[in-house]
Amino acid sequence: MKKLKIILIGFVLIVMGLALYYVLPRVSVVEVIGVEVKRTDVEVGTRDVYMIQTRLIGGDEVRVFRNEDAWLYFKINSANLQTQAAVFAREEKGTAVAIRHYGWRLPLFSMFPNATSVWPVEPGYRHIPIFNIVILVLLLVLAFIARRALKRASGKFMELRARHTSASGNNTPSSSPSSSSKSSSASDAGDDEWLKRDQQTSSRSDKSERDD
Repeated sequence: MKKLKIILIGFVLIVMGLALYYVLPRVSVVEVIGVEVKRTDVEVGTRDVYMIQTRLIGGDEVRVFRNEDAWLYFKINSANLQTQAAVFAREEKGTAVAIRHYGWRLPLFSMFPNATSVWPVEPGYRHIPIFNIVILVLLLVLAFIARRALKRASGKFMELRARHTSASGNNTPSSSPSSSSKSSSASDAGDDEWLKRDQQTSSRSDKSERDD
């Protein structure tokens, strides 16, 4: 049972960690090298999907971001963001920009991280994820409070259960010595009466035999 509990807790923590890693924003310092508009088919027709093509500063690794509206981040300006990215793409080579994004890059499923904002930065810029730190601290505080509340509720439940068990044990009827003695006396009296009746019957039968 204990191993099953540990496995369940580990599974929940892994799922929560993956969900947070997908949802929480991250910042990449890159150079914008191009933009693209892809037309994709949907159930009711087609729609345009903006793509931002970048390359890491000081390296050859490329990263592609999609640029779609995201209600979770109150982002409804994908067209404006695409125009900003196009302007940065025409800047001098090596111009550093920061792109805030969320999501995963999964080539197997054609998934791209979604860009939510872009702004120019100085070379060597390092971003401190203050928002993520605040969210994680709040989640840890909430988890600690929830754990204490569950522990307290479990303790109260066990206490009430113990009281109920004790009360049930005290209310169970038990045979007292006086009642036992009364029942044994009644049983002895019944046996004596039966013996007397048997003796009377025997004496009557003997008397009748003598008369015959």
